[in-house]
Amino acid sequence: MISVNCAAIPENLIESELFGHEKGAFTGATATRTGLVEAANGSTLFLDEIGELPLEAQARLLRVLQENEIRKVGSVQSKKVDVRLVAPTHRDLKQLVVDGNFREDLYYRINVMTLVIPPLRDRGNDILELADAILHRTYTRLKTPIMQFSDVAGRAIANYTWPGNVRELENAIERAVVLAEGNEIGEELLAIGNEPGETALESAQPSQPVTNELIEELSLEDYFQRFVLEHQDMMNETQLAKKLGISRKCLWEKRAAIWYSS
Repeated sequence: MISVNCAAIPENLIESELFGHEKGAFTGATATRTGLVEAANGSTLFLDEIGELPLEAQARLLRVLQENEIRKVGSVQSKKVDVRLVAPTHRDLKQLVVDGNFREDLYYRINVMTLVIPPLRDRGNDILELADAILHRTYTRLKTPIMQFSDVAGRAIANYTWPGNVRELENAIERAVVLAEGNEIGEELLAIGNEPGETALESAQPSQPVTNELIEELSLEDYFQRFVLEHQDMMNETQLAKKLGISRKCLWEKRAAIWYSS
């Protein structure tokens, strides 16, 4: 299986990455390159965050699905491919179609079988089972003593809204395992909201007005991570980058640096 995150590739490079290019097709194309779709020939292409795919690339992908063939950027020849597509997204593709940001024909072409995975906040007691599994995996990987959550920590996990979903849960648990001095993880080590439905961002806000001095106490990484966690379900990559005052390429580079370092 070949896996690719559409949100993690700069818009001007995504067609080349997915479909490949010929030597000299554009400035910097010093050699022929095989695209990820062709690399997945005979297997599965996991196209993560397909809702972030530019319209031009959507047209090329539709051709792959309809004609079972690709054409590299800068080429006049087509090549047959046999690829199974799995395309997860956190975006509402129907709404993107209405807004003109996703091709209607591609939407109906990929909408063969739909699996809806609810966010952590809608999974009830399953959150605790998932947290226990992540905890076991984490202390095993870090070679620490066997650990368990306190009753209070368990209730905090169940009541928290988890705006960052599984990634936020994994990071909170790993941080707690690293900081724990005994075999039990308390609520304070998780560093999440203290009230049911409260987010970490809300619990971190001071009661007094925010001043420049308080803002400066946050590192750029902390501010970036908190902003993205709070807004990633409401904005696409382009909107997030615009709000942060950075390019889309810079956004995915900073996300990759923070998420993978954690």
